Parts: sequence; structure tokens; C-alpha cells
Amino acid sequence: MLMRNQQYDVVVIGSGAGGGTIAHALAPTGARILLLERGDFVPQESSNWDPAAVWKHLRYRTTERWLDEEGREFQPYTHYGVGGNTKFWGSV
Repeated sequence: MLMRNQQYDVVVIGSGAGGGTIAHALAPTGARILLLERGDFVPQESSNWDPAAVWKHLRYRTTERWLDEEGREFQPYTHYGVGGNTKFWGSV
């Protein structure tokens, strides 16, 4: 939870492979670390272990639309949640 009027020594954006690693490495230093995450925790459900549910049926995939270099809409294969895309791509 973000606390207003707090000061931090380090702000880490995202808890994926890079952000989670650097936050873990800095924790023993005593630095005040703020870890910002775009998504929430992935619920613990049996379908999380089902590759078809996660990849074929696109469970947890973001619903936002992006634009390619020619201005065409597409839906990226990305997920927002604690652990970042690493949590999903690590399961492949």
C-alpha cells in the first residue's frame, strides 16, 4: 500500500524478474524501498496450472488495446500482476 507523505530511498517499478531481483538485493541494506506494481496478486486457482486456460483461452491477459507502428489495434500477450509477465512466461 502506498503511503502518502512517505520518503523512499529507492523506487522499483514492477516486481518481475528485474524489479523483484533488485528489490530483494536491496532489502538487506536498510534502504526504504517502494515497489510499485500495476496489477494485483494472481488468484490461487487450479486453472493457473492449465496451459490451455492461461495461453489458449488467454486467462489473465490484459484487455487493453495497443497500436502497432501503422496505427492498427492489437491485444498484446501481456499480463499485469505481482510478479509481472515473468510469472506467466516462466510457466511456458
